[in-house]
Amino acid sequence: MSKKQLRLLISFMLVLFVLVATACGNKEETSNSSGSKSESIFKAGTYTSAQKGNHGDVPVTVTFSDKEITKIEVGDNEETPGISGPAFEKLIDEIIKGQTLAVDVVSGATNSSNALIAAVEDCVKQAGGDVTALKEKAAKKTAGKLIKKTADVVVVGGGGAGLAAANSAAENGASVILIEKSVALGGNTMRAGGQYNSYDPELQSKAAMNESLLTELKGYLDDTPSDYGEFAPTFEKLQAQIKEYLNSGDTKVLFDSPELHAIHTYIGGKRTDLNGNEISGNYDLVTTLTNNTLPTLKWAESHGVKFTDQIGTVLGALWPRSHSLADGTGIGIIKPMEEKAKESGVEIMLETKGKELIIENGKVVGLKAEKTDGTPVTLMANKGVVMATGGFGANPEMRKEYNTYWPDLPTTMKTTNTPDATGDGIVMGEKAGAQLTGMGFIQLMPSSHPETGSLSGGVWASAETQVFVNKDGKRFVNEYSERDVLAKAALEQEDQLFYIICDKNTSGLSPEGKNVWGDDIETLVANKSVYRADTLEDLAVQLGMEKDALVNEITKYNSYIENGNDPDFGKSNFGPKLETGPFYATPRSPSVHHTMGGLAIDTSARVLDGNNQPIPGFYAAGEVTGGIHAGNRLGGNAIADILTFGKIAGESAASSK
Repeated sequence: MSKKQLRLLISFMLVLFVLVATACGNKEETSNSSGSKSESIFKAGTYTSAQKGNHGDVPVTVTFSDKEITKIEVGDNEETPGISGPAFEKLIDEIIKGQTLAVDVVSGATNSSNALIAAVEDCVKQAGGDVTALKEKAAKKTAGKLIKKTADVVVVGGGGAGLAAANSAAENGASVILIEKSVALGGNTMRAGGQYNSYDPELQSKAAMNESLLTELKGYLDDTPSDYGEFAPTFEKLQAQIKEYLNSGDTKVLFDSPELHAIHTYIGGKRTDLNGNEISGNYDLVTTLTNNTLPTLKWAESHGVKFTDQIGTVLGALWPRSHSLADGTGIGIIKPMEEKAKESGVEIMLETKGKELIIENGKVVGLKAEKTDGTPVTLMANKGVVMATGGFGANPEMRKEYNTYWPDLPTTMKTTNTPDATGDGIVMGEKAGAQLTGMGFIQLMPSSHPETGSLSGGVWASAETQVFVNKDGKRFVNEYSERDVLAKAALEQEDQLFYIICDKNTSGLSPEGKNVWGDDIETLVANKSVYRADTLEDLAVQLGMEKDALVNEITKYNSYIENGNDPDFGKSNFGPKLETGPFYATPRSPSVHHTMGGLAIDTSARVLDGNNQPIPGFYAAGEVTGGIHAGNRLGGNAIADILTFGKIAGESAASSK
């Protein structure tokens, strides 16, 4: 090679070196923990995104360094705090610790979870990150070593029944461990409207009796006690109470008694299935419930649960005895009961699912469970195990297996229930020899959100005030009927859809414009969960009805209120006329709400075997049990049931030897 050629080659290499060096110098670099340089993953900064959750947009702010997601914050939103809050905390922790988007939605908070995950993904994109890579980077979950603990009483399930049992057991001197398979306590109680049925002389003395209700009472005097089966003694006592009430001369004050509540529970629950099998509530269980609702209400209040001073009728309750929670929904039970349990020393284990009861010499002595990461858990119980896992409303296959009441109950039907209501306790109990009762009867909630199946997302007040119309603007049922009657009627309407019509005075909205679940009316109107108009004519147009159809129907209904008589459907109790704008229409469709059957229990909440004998060490309360509500539950009886029998179960377990 000549000197000239050599010089050219060296020059070319120098140019190439400069180009490479320049290109490399244009890339963002950062030092890792060892001090060496590596390429940036994100454009450092703070980014925001808002994605649709259950009740509106969920605003999320994400902060990045050039290597990591360092902070995630959720802004003000309309999601249910007791459900979405723990879900957000769990997801944020998993995303940041694992630096991953490969996280699972939290059971019970699917829509809220998806909103958070989608918002973080959007922020990653804004920061120039690789969403696909982060989705492929799964967070490591490693099962730990066996956790073994012992307590006097082990409670399975952290809803209202479980917390009542835990508090009651602790108050009776027992050490208590409560497990819950979700990330937070609450179960179906958290999703409930929170209405509690009970006679209440103090509050009901301030409520007015109307002619329709008085006529119903007088009608009972014409009935024969023997027509009420084993409830005949209670009915005879009720007849004596009614006579005394009528003879008192003061019939302006609302009448009620534990006996009337028991008879309503009997009437509401007596049903015949598709195979001709008749079912009615167990007399001892029903009367134990109705005789103890008021003492239990006072007990709950002593634990921080707050009720309003109003008496109304929740849908399907049959009588104005429904007490409303001051906090609106079931969080008003869960939050104070959880705080009280912690004060009493109850150990709470979240994300811990019961798997199998431990039985020794015919007695239930503990439970095998599992953490969500696969860690095995063994809990031994010196005195007993209380099963409070709820029903199986969110288990379509189990519903299909047992249903003998509804001619068509598709597995695709939505539910008001938490996704965790999968019948775990019923399965565990049956394997332990428990008797099952009433399993074929499933209650549908007639007034559920057509898209989500949830109770929330609408506006209405007490059952007296509600007016149901179909897509033609016509009433089709007595709105004061039992829930299965209402659901059957709704299923017969076009598209199985109807509207609850309210006006300003019957909407149940707070002065701040929120419904009982805390949903904001402006958000509900914006997403068409509720329709609103200043006049009934305009509301009808929005709903696609004949312009005068709704006006004519409500005018007729208002005349029934004036006369105290509903010749069309026999409604026996009315609220005020619907005549003050704005007017509201909430679209509704039936969904699965309550599974009537479950573990058979006695009045001490002891679980019974096939021979109606108590299984030693085994107790149950709440929707996991059967026998109280028979074929159809009265609205407002569930909260009364879970607290009353939860309290009894805790007492019984703590006092066992």
